[in-house]
Amino acid sequence: MRRYVAVVLGVLLLAGASPTFLAADATVPVGSWSLSNWSLAKGVSLSLSYRKGSSRWEWTNRQPLEELQGLSSGQLHALNTPVSFTLRRDAGTFAFDGNVALGIGKGSFRFTPDPGYVSQLRAMGYESVDDDAVSVMMMAIRDISLDYARDVQKAGLHVVEVSDLVGLLDHAVSREFICAVGSYGNTDVTAADAIELHDHGVDVPYLQGLRALGDRRPLVEEIVSLHDHGVTPEYVKGIHAAGYEELTPDQIIRLHDHGVDTRYVSGLRAAGYGDLRTDDIVRLHDHGVGTGYVERVRAAGYGDLSVDQIIRLHEHGVD
Repeated sequence: MRRYVAVVLGVLLLAGASPTFLAADATVPVGSWSLSNWSLAKGVSLSLSYRKGSSRWEWTNRQPLEELQGLSSGQLHALNTPVSFTLRRDAGTFAFDGNVALGIGKGSFRFTPDPGYVSQLRAMGYESVDDDAVSVMMMAIRDISLDYARDVQKAGLHVVEVSDLVGLLDHAVSREFICAVGSYGNTDVTAADAIELHDHGVDVPYLQGLRALGDRRPLVEEIVSLHDHGVTPEYVKGIHAAGYEELTPDQIIRLHDHGVDTRYVSGLRAAGYGDLRTDDIVRLHDHGVGTGYVERVRAAGYGDLSVDQIIRLHEHGVD
C-alpha cells in the first residue's frame, strides 16, 4: 500500500501538480497560490485563493521577491523545481509549498496567525477585532501592520475601527494623507471622510491650503465640492481678501463656475461695489461688464446706480 501511494504521488509531481497542505489544526486556513514572473516589472505577481463553504476570495498583488523568504531568483527561473517559501506579516505568516517552472508557479499555502497580533491591536484601542484565523488572515493579506494601525490611531481621526484600517488600505490612502486629514482641524473627521477625499483626488497640499483659512476652512463635504469644481485654496483666499469672507463654499463655486476671477471681485470692490450679492457679481460678469466700465460710470457721477442699471447702460453701448 505504501509503495502504491508513493508511486501515485511521484506521478502527480512529474505531471506538475503540487502537494496540498494537510492542516493538523482545522482552524488554520489553507488555500492555493499561483505566481508569474513574465513581466519586466520587479518582483512577482502573486495570487492567493481561499474557499470556505460557499464563499471564496482571491487576492493578487505584485510582491517583491525579497519578501518571499526561501524563494530565490534561480528557483524562479528554473526549468521545474519544488519550492517552499514564506511571506511574513505582523498579523501572521503565509507558508507556501508547490512547484515553479520558468517563472510560473502554483501550489498550496497555509496561514498561521501571530499569537500577539490581536491583543496588541486591542491594546491600541481597536475594540472590535475578530480573532478567528480567517479574519486575521484578511488583515495579513492587506498587510495591516502594527505600525500602520498605531499611526492611524494617532492621526487624530474620529473613532477608528479595524474596518477603517481595511478601508483605508483598500483605497490606497497613505499615512501622510491620513495625518493631513486628522490634523485638518475638525474634530469629527472620520476614516470614511479621508477615503472620500482621497477618492476625489484631494491631496495633502490642497488640504493644507484650506486649513490655512483658519476658522473659515470648509467642512469635508464642502472640500469635495470645491475640489470637484476646480476651486483652488488660492482662489478661496483671494475671494476672502476681496472682502467676501462670509461667502459659503457653494457661493464661491458659483463665482468660479462662471469664470469670475479674484481680480474681478477686487476690481468691483475698488469701484465702490464691494457689498454685492453673489448673483449680482455673476450677472455683471456674464453680461461682459468689466471693472473698468464700472469705474468709469462711477467717475461720471453715477456711483449709486444699481447692477441692473449698469448692465442696461452697458448693453446699450453707453460708455
